Amino acid sequence: MTEKKITILLVDDHKVLREGLRALLESEDDMIVIGEADTGAQAIRSSIELEPDIVVLDIGLPDMNGIDSLRAIREKNKKSKIIILSMYSHREVVMQAIEAGCAGYVPKSTAHTSLLDAIHTVMRGERFLHPTAATALVASITKELSPIEKFEQLSNREQEVLKQLALGFNSREIGEQLQVSSKTVETYRERIMEKLQMEHRSDLVRFALQAGILDNY
Repeated sequence: MTEKKITILLVDDHKVLREGLRALLESEDDMIVIGEADTGAQAIRSSIELEPDIVVLDIGLPDMNGIDSLRAIREKNKKSKIIILSMYSHREVVMQAIEAGCAGYVPKSTAHTSLLDAIHTVMRGERFLHPTAATALVASITKELSPIEKFEQLSNREQEVLKQLALGFNSREIGEQLQVSSKTVETYRERIMEKLQMEHRSDLVRFALQAGILDNY
């Protein structure tokens, strides 16, 4: 007897990303993509018509707010479980998505490694939050800035230096990449450590991992 496959509706306004996600999902024996949509309105219609097990929903659609799309789908289709796919993991966005009824939250930067786990988790009746989103949620509860929010408060050059430091490059190597002196890199490093209230390089590495800024490296 053939096991029933998990049916999935993909919603994203970027065709190339949808094609990549379809290939990823359909490489799994227990999953099948039964529909695609590139707008919120189309996502709502398709979710009602197809009643997929899972809706993978991009939160940044061109015609309507992703949270509004999520609420509309949940209102009209109680069957499908919705996994948010987002470029952002700000605490406000994560909280809004959870309050609107999402079953999972996956940053786009980790979709290739996290989405399959997210689908299997929510199909078991559990909620899936990528660590970046979970950290943002905890920050929301404790009223603290999340790591990604702290990272975004750094200047563009400080962000780049932090990434390179976390990846293991020394001041000379970073200076060569950024075409500045190693002394300038050290100055940026000191500013970063002061702003983030850290003392050791290992703290920066841990911070970078928590903020999810090394996911594409």
